[in-house]
Amino acid sequence: PPTVIAKDPFVMDTVVLFNPDEKETWFFLPGIVGVLIMQIALILTGITVVREREKQTLEQLLVTPIGKAAFVFGKLIPYIVIAFIDFYLILGLGWLLFELPAPASHLYLALLAMVYVAVMISLGLLISLLSQTQQQAMFIAIFIIVPSILLSGFIFPLEALPDYIRPLSYAIPFTYFVEIIRGLLIKHTHIVDLWHAYAALGGFAVLFIVLSMLKFRRSLL
Repeated sequence: PPTVIAKDPFVMDTVVLFNPDEKETWFFLPGIVGVLIMQIALILTGITVVREREKQTLEQLLVTPIGKAAFVFGKLIPYIVIAFIDFYLILGLGWLLFELPAPASHLYLALLAMVYVAVMISLGLLISLLSQTQQQAMFIAIFIIVPSILLSGFIFPLEALPDYIRPLSYAIPFTYFVEIIRGLLIKHTHIVDLWHAYAALGGFAVLFIVLSMLKFRRSLL
């Protein structure tokens, strides 16, 4: 019998996962949360201690009965509160205005907020302790913010970066924030697949806190 060859036996159909409507706001908005927190923490917190040093009031404040730890923590509380408010305010606007998906777990989203704010606030404090002037603190903060935005996967996928640059991305805390928040909101990734990113942020927080404590003690000697 004659051979019958079917015409177009295979049909290729492309399905877009996680963001079927390909909304750009879903891609960028979660990362914008981290960018704003980073700016608040590094710039505002970065000038906290150095401003007192410029006014020559730091030594006077440190000898008051409030204690050194209470002084530093009291300086940081407003920025911690602002960072948390901005985190949920921007996400709330995203849910209301852009129909951003709800997180896979509100508990893990809150954990992300706490760890990331701790990382950025402690890094901002370290910048403030390392700087001699407010302008120097601002310069260091901007020097950190710009590469963080460009190399974190926030704008460009990490896979699109050159091989010799990509390793630098994993030394940036914002990289792990982007991975976690997109996983929780867009992909609904299970926490088991995100634990390494949480652990990395936790490690950054511990590192910056320890370095800030050591620098703070040395500055008092």
